Amino acid sequence: MDKDISIFKDKPLNIKILIVEDDKLFAETLEDFLTLQGYQTKVAHDGESGEALSYEERFDLLLLDINLPQINGFELLQSIRETQQNTPAIYITSYRDKEMVKKGFLSGADDFMSKPIDLDELDLRIKAILKRSNILRESIKIGEMEYLPQSAMIITDHKEHHLAKKVDLLLKTLLQHRGEVVTMERIKQALWNWDEEASEGAVRIYINELKKILGKERIKNIKSVGYKLEK
Repeated sequence: MDKDISIFKDKPLNIKILIVEDDKLFAETLEDFLTLQGYQTKVAHDGESGEALSYEERFDLLLLDINLPQINGFELLQSIRETQQNTPAIYITSYRDKEMVKKGFLSGADDFMSKPIDLDELDLRIKAILKRSNILRESIKIGEMEYLPQSAMIITDHKEHHLAKKVDLLLKTLLQHRGEVVTMERIKQALWNWDEEASEGAVRIYINELKKILGKERIKNIKSVGYKLEK
């Protein structure tokens, strides 16, 4: 396959990051730096606002302080995890002791950084986590096909298939749980915001769109439960 994908390496297109940090100056520093790297960001300055944003919008990564007003970072992430959101999370905090680090990982975090942080190191850690989550990969093999997550494109036999937004979100969700059954409820949470009306009929349409490209045998319908993308 001679498709040059190098044009997608420089900027993490369409990656949304939620920053929950009560130090407004530091939050602004994070926001400015991440925006320059090509990320989309939203900022909350307390745990309740961060929790509300996490329900209202879909994010690809969470950057959380621990010592937050109203709801602390541990409680915030635990609350998010209880809704079956597996969004990767990094704690950025002034805490350094091992017990707090341990508690951070047990609450569902993927990484832990102690202030003051090196912003370039943060960017490297973000990219590493997003790659592990199949969110930021140059390409992902699906059988003989190539999926380019950042451009929402599947390449088959030198043909480019550009995916509509929700079809792409559906594929990303199935890939994050590849080989596992993804429930209809989990799919609806991934595709629609809290203030949008989710539709099982629309999910079936999007599944059929993917089957046309990937092949019917690639996506299994688990009756009355959900769908599974075969490895």
